[in-house]
Amino acid sequence: MSKLTFASLDFNATQTPVSTAFDDIYFSTQDGLAESEYVFLQGNNLWQKWQHHSTSHFVIAETGFGTGLNFFTVAQHFQQFRQENPNHTLKRLYFISFEKYPLNTEQLKQVHTYFPQFAKFVEKLTAHWRPLQTGCQRYHFDQIYLDVWFGDLSENLPQLGDHYRNSIDCWFLDGFSPDKNPEMWQDNLYRQMFRLSKSGGSFATFTAASRVRKGLQAVGFTVKKCKGFGKKREMLQGEKPVDARIAEANAPYFLPDCAYKHHHKHDDIAIVGGGVASVYVAWSLLMRGKKVTLYCQDGQLAQNASGNAQGAIYPQLSDDDERNIRFYVHAADYALQRITDLTQAVDIEHNFAGVALSAYNEKTAKKLDKIAQQSWHPNLFQRCNATELSQKIGLPVEKGGAFIGLGGWLSPKQLVENGLTYLETLGLTIVKNHQVADIHFRNHQWQWQHKGKTFAHDILILANGYQLKAFPQAEGIPLYPVRGQVSQITTTEQLQHLRCVVCYDGYITPVSASNTHCIGASHIRDNTETDIRLEEHQQNIAKLQQNITACPMDKSWTAELEQQHFQSKVGIRAALRDRLPMVGVMPNSTAQKQQYANLYNQRRRQEPIAQAHSFEQLYLIAGLGSRGLTTAPLLGEILAAQICGEPIPLSEDILHALSPNRTWIRQLLKGRQ
Repeated sequence: MSKLTFASLDFNATQTPVSTAFDDIYFSTQDGLAESEYVFLQGNNLWQKWQHHSTSHFVIAETGFGTGLNFFTVAQHFQQFRQENPNHTLKRLYFISFEKYPLNTEQLKQVHTYFPQFAKFVEKLTAHWRPLQTGCQRYHFDQIYLDVWFGDLSENLPQLGDHYRNSIDCWFLDGFSPDKNPEMWQDNLYRQMFRLSKSGGSFATFTAASRVRKGLQAVGFTVKKCKGFGKKREMLQGEKPVDARIAEANAPYFLPDCAYKHHHKHDDIAIVGGGVASVYVAWSLLMRGKKVTLYCQDGQLAQNASGNAQGAIYPQLSDDDERNIRFYVHAADYALQRITDLTQAVDIEHNFAGVALSAYNEKTAKKLDKIAQQSWHPNLFQRCNATELSQKIGLPVEKGGAFIGLGGWLSPKQLVENGLTYLETLGLTIVKNHQVADIHFRNHQWQWQHKGKTFAHDILILANGYQLKAFPQAEGIPLYPVRGQVSQITTTEQLQHLRCVVCYDGYITPVSASNTHCIGASHIRDNTETDIRLEEHQQNIAKLQQNITACPMDKSWTAELEQQHFQSKVGIRAALRDRLPMVGVMPNSTAQKQQYANLYNQRRRQEPIAQAHSFEQLYLIAGLGSRGLTTAPLLGEILAAQICGEPIPLSEDILHALSPNRTWIRQLLKGRQ
C-alpha cells in the first residue's frame, strides 16, 4: 500500500513558499495570484468558456495542487460567474488536482495568511484536510467540488479510468519546472491528457520547454507559444482538435455498457428505502438539481437497521485486503466531512472522540499487530497497551488493543429523520406507507402500481437493504439478511467516564444525551425476525463482560450492567460475503446466464467478450452491513456522479470492486449457473 510523503516547505526572503525537495518555488515571487490568473485562467479563456458552456458542469484538471492557490482563484471566479449568471446552464465546477507531496494543515494555513480574500475557502478546506493515503479525496464547497488525488501522478491518472474519458474541459499544467521535476513531465502524462480531454479541451502551462511542447504535439494537441507572466518570456497554450478521434472505452466486460451511458436528461429519480443510504444518495442528487422522490414502505422513517439510537463510524481496517482497506479509509474520511457539513443544518447527536479496538483474544491481537505494520498515521491507527487504552477509554480494561482517532459515534435515527426533513427543504418528496413492488420498464421509465394508481420515474434506485431481494431484477445479488439486536441501557456513575466507542466482539458507546448507552449487537444470519429477545440482550452484556473486564467481576465497571433497565432495537442488516458493499447499475443475471454460457472458454481462448447485460436506468446501493454510517456518504456520492455523468471521487480499481456484477461473474467463471 502506497504511503504519503508530506511536503518539506520553507519560505524565501519574499515569503514565497519553496519546496526544499525540488528547490523550486510554488508560485511567482512577483505576484502568485496574478500569475495564476494570467497563466491558467486567462490561458484557458475560462470566463469565455463558462459563458458558452452548454452542459451543467465544467471539469478542470491540474497536475500539481501545491498550496491550492490555483483552486482558490478559480473557485472565487466561479462563484462570481454564478452570481452574475444565475440562470446559466452551467451550475457546477469540478476541480481535479494531483499532489504527490501534500502540505499539512498548518502549512496551508500559513501560506494563505497572505491571501485573506480566500479565507472562507481555506477555512473550510483545512477543517477537513487530513491526507491519509494515496488516491482521491473529495471536498465540497457548495456547487464547487474539489477532488485531490494524493500520490504519484503516473499511478493516479490511469485510475481516472473510462468514466473520465473525453470529459475534461481544460488542464492546468502546473508542477515544479521540467528541469526540477522531470518525473512528472512525461509522455504518459500527455497521452492520458489527450484521452481524457474533450474535443476542443484546452491546456495552459507556465513552461515553454521544448520537450514539453513536442510531447504535447506528439500525442495530438495543437500547441502555441504565448507571452509569459511577468519577466518570463514565453508560456504554452493549446487544445485538443475538435475533430480529434474520440477515445474508446476499455472497460472490463463485466461492467455493463449503460454504466458509461449517462442519463443527463433524466431528472426524475425515485429511491426505494427509508434509511441512511437513501439520505446520502438523495442529498447528492438534489445538489445536482435532480427531482427526487423517496418511497418508504413504513409509516415512519428509519424503522430498520438505521433506527438505532447510536452507531459507530470508523474505517474498517484489516490485515489481509489492501483494496478493501483503501475503500474504507476513503469512506470514513468522507463520511466525517459530510456529517460535519450536515450538522451545520440539522441537529444530529454525535461525538467524534475516536474508537478503541480491544485485543480481546490472541487472534485479534495478532491482527492488530499486522495492521500496525502498515504504518498508518497515528490519528488513524495507534497500537496501545492496556494502560494506554484505558486512558483513551476513560475506564480500566484488562488488555491492550488499538485506537482509531478518525472515528466516533452518531445517532443514525436522528441522521435519517432530521436529515430527510432538511432534504425536504431542498426539494425532496417523501412518500410513506408505500410498497414499491412488481416494477416494469415501459416507455423508458420504471413503473409500478400502488392502490390502483400507476407510478413512473425515469430512474429507480433500490436502497432498501435486505428487502432488495424481493425484486426479481435483483436475482443475481448474493445479499443475505443478518438479524442484530442492540441493547440500550441507562448509564451509571462509572459508565459516564466512558470517553469513546469500544469495540471487541461487540461494542459499547459513550453516554448519549438521553443518559443511555448502546451495547451490541447480536448477529444471526439469514434471520429476518424482529421480536425482542431477552437471551440476545444477555449475550450482549456477557460479551462485554468476558472481553473487557479489567478487575474481578464484583469490582468491574461491567458487573453492574446486568442490573440496569434496558430497551432493545432489532434491525435487519444486509450483508455480502466479500465484505464490500455494492453500488451501480443492476445486473441482469438471467440474461447473463445465456450471454456468458461459455465465458470460461472465451477467456481461455482470449476471444472478444461483450459487455454485460443489465437493467438500464435501474441502480442499487446494497450490502452495507454494519458499516452504513461509514460507507453510505461515499456510495451515495458515487452513484449520483455515475447517474449524472460527472467525476467520480474514487479510483477505478476500487470502483470495479464495488460493482454489483462482481459476484455473479465469479460464479459464471466457476461454471455455476
